[in-house]
Amino acid sequence: MRTILWLQGGACGGNTLSFLNAENPDVLEFFEMYNAKLLWHPSLSLETGDKVREILQQIIKEKIQLDVFIFEGTVVLGPNGTGKFNIFAGKPMKDWVYEISKVANYVVAVGDCASFGGVPASEPNPTESTGL
Repeated sequence: MRTILWLQGGACGGNTLSFLNAENPDVLEFFEMYNAKLLWHPSLSLETGDKVREILQQIIKEKIQLDVFIFEGTVVLGPNGTGKFNIFAGKPMKDWVYEISKVANYVVAVGDCASFGGVPASEPNPTESTGL
């Protein structure tokens, strides 16, 4: 079984909406067709807070194998490189992204924001947003 983790960074959610609106195959058929298990997704998963943090830590410690890490939205580096403008499960999202990317078999940047920074990364860019 392939495992998938989907995290969402700054300024985006449109790719999730497109994914959820897929019809041929729909989301459930997609997971069944590819023998995939969704470990966590910001719109589809029930786990919150400490439960999400535990899943992420188990992935980083490689207690849970991660085949595909999907990231949507920008990586927020601000203010001053701390990433504190985008805290998730107790720490900056940029730190989760860095640590999870190291253990995932594949890392997928979904959309313009995750790929290149999109509009949030354009000047003056007060959030210090960037793509993966």
